[in-house]
Amino acid sequence: MMKNDQLISVKKIMIHHDLDEAFIRNLETYQLVEFVVKDTDRYVYVRQLPRLEQIIRLHYVLEINMEGIDVIRHMIDRMENMHRTIQQLKNRLSLYE
Repeated sequence: MMKNDQLISVKKIMIHHDLDEAFIRNLETYQLVEFVVKDTDRYVYVRQLPRLEQIIRLHYVLEINMEGIDVIRHMIDRMENMHRTIQQLKNRLSLYE
């Protein structure tokens, strides 16, 4: 397994960040984080931890509800995609300079 495919237990995340089960259910409902179920336990890919921690800050520190977080994450994803596209276009353009 590659490092990015490693899993971390949702229980450990809940303890570390003092999260409740309702918050985790909301993450699943809004599909904000991809969960993996193995032997009735839930896990999250390690590569998703920065995204999860950002969502935790948005919700608990800035008090943004799940609907708002869903919109914010969608906008961030679109911006990241646009950034990748711009970088690809710059790279292609530099070939002609």
